[in-house]
Amino acid sequence: MLGPGSRLLLVTDTWHPQINGVVTVLEHLKEEIERTGVHVDVLDPLQFWTFPLPKYPEFRIALFSRRGVRKKIAEGNYDEVHILTYGPVAWYARAACVRLKKPFTMSFHNQFHLYAEVRFGAWARKLIEKLIYYFYAPATLTLGTTETARQQLLGFGLTNVEVWPLGVDSKFFTRGTCPKEFSKPVFAFFGRVAPEKNIEDFLKAELPGTKIVIGDGPDTERLRAQYPTVTFLGYQTGRTLIDWMCCADVLVMPSLTDTFGLVIVEALALGIPVAAHNAMGPRDIIENGVNGYIDDDIAVAAKKCLTISPERCRESAKKYAWDLSARRFLSLIAVSKSGESGS
Repeated sequence: MLGPGSRLLLVTDTWHPQINGVVTVLEHLKEEIERTGVHVDVLDPLQFWTFPLPKYPEFRIALFSRRGVRKKIAEGNYDEVHILTYGPVAWYARAACVRLKKPFTMSFHNQFHLYAEVRFGAWARKLIEKLIYYFYAPATLTLGTTETARQQLLGFGLTNVEVWPLGVDSKFFTRGTCPKEFSKPVFAFFGRVAPEKNIEDFLKAELPGTKIVIGDGPDTERLRAQYPTVTFLGYQTGRTLIDWMCCADVLVMPSLTDTFGLVIVEALALGIPVAAHNAMGPRDIIENGVNGYIDDDIAVAAKKCLTISPERCRESAKKYAWDLSARRFLSLIAVSKSGESGS
């Protein structure tokens, strides 16, 4: 097992100053693992020449980083390399580890096969599913953040897959104060405003009171114009984010493509029930009538959530802690290394 003095490299194609789920996972995982005395480096695109991804300018692509990535892995004397994304840095790190015959582990955080289906159709989904298998196959271990994710990865043909639950920042257990008065009840969406988040399922739903959107993305201006009664608040962080989230009586998560949904446990920690579809992430976290509702009709689920106790929501979030998540991560990595050494 990685212990004091060990060296861990986390490989990602998304890092600060970006705001997204993978960045949140990375910063908390890095912090908690470093508490154990392990030295953690992050290999990210901004260490190389980059250009912005079309329609998502906040995402910087390091397309010509192959040599630099290989040099970092070859000379870093790392006890473990863990890859979290699919972009160029991740692909180059995977190739470098294979070529250098250095064992590595990976985790599954984005259902790009479903993103591809949303944008291009079923043929694109099938193609990406094959690429996902090819991408993860050389890893000594692949981590899925829920049991549903694990089963999906096994269905793709992978064999060494384990469940690695994520956490919720303790700051979400302390409620803030809503900065503005809204007509009640308030239903909120929190996340990237993009087609793969299925946000229009929420925006067009017939719900009483007020709808607010916390987040930004390529569809913001179009949707702001199309749904003028919805309040769009843009990106929010820190205590300001918590204050705006505390305006909500219900968090509505219409996404069908998330692997875990950190926003779910963040809302639950604040005592806010969650309405969602029966998809990966929600089905593993939400218990009907306890901390939210799952339904094919998002409006039905959202209105049912108004009867749920905030205390039960907070209680259900307590099992998701970043220190527990980091310990689980380290124990699974240790098992994969012992299996490797024994093969």
